[in-house]
Amino acid sequence: MKAQEIVAKVRNLPPVSQAALRLVTMLDQPAISNDEIVEVLKCDNVLTAKLLRACNSPFFGLEEPVASVDQAVFLLGHQQILHIVLSLAFGGAMSVVLPQHAVEAEDLWRHSVTTAQAAETVLAEGLELREEVEPSVAFTVGLLHDLGKLVMAQVLPADQQAEIRARVALAGMSRSEAEQDVVGTDHAEVGGELLRLWHLPETLVEGVRYHHQPRLDHPRCLSVIAHVANVVAHRARSDAPNVPGTGLLDPAVEQRLQLDENRLEELAARLRDQFEQIEHLMRLG
Repeated sequence: MKAQEIVAKVRNLPPVSQAALRLVTMLDQPAISNDEIVEVLKCDNVLTAKLLRACNSPFFGLEEPVASVDQAVFLLGHQQILHIVLSLAFGGAMSVVLPQHAVEAEDLWRHSVTTAQAAETVLAEGLELREEVEPSVAFTVGLLHDLGKLVMAQVLPADQQAEIRARVALAGMSRSEAEQDVVGTDHAEVGGELLRLWHLPETLVEGVRYHHQPRLDHPRCLSVIAHVANVVAHRARSDAPNVPGTGLLDPAVEQRLQLDENRLEELAARLRDQFEQIEHLMRLG
């Protein structure tokens, strides 16, 4: 089955805010302004209300209540606001109850938020990428990298889902390999196709589509960032399900970026220091 056919069959994923999708298309701008973010958010009353509630939570410890989007952006900065908005916008879609328990929604959402934070941590490491990437773009590709798992869990029949799980558990295959073997495509390709259907930037589509087959030759290298962040996120969480291959880097990426075991563990340790922030973002979903 092709990725396009699987995406065409999905019916029950909660809709994502059009304002949030518009914000994602703007993330690639090197100098996105606070005013531009405010104008987009003001087009979505529900998302604005959720944002203000989140900003007024005890987690941020603000001295005065936040009464407007303008004030929220001013006090927390647009980078933090983007984290909150993206978590609010996509958390509902990625925390749905899934049939046959093929994917545990809470585990998947936690891993997605962890990978998003890991992507920014990896980016800050100063890896020798071919072109500069905005931190908010790195965060977004990490947040959305496993979206295809939700689609496949909803669309695939129970026997195929069981066969995928069996090949991972008994044959030691990675999830991506098992999906390719059973279905003919994998969650990365399906996720990329869904983002393309949402008219999100091709750089994000590429990053999600190839996060298990990172493209070092691609100018933006978002798939490389997503791939490394995925590995670091799995290493950082001792409570994550043990799936074959999840903690291993692609050999070409490991060699090109000189990411040995010590450096990976340093990144994982740095990510563990951010777990309080990650758990807060996860609860927004």
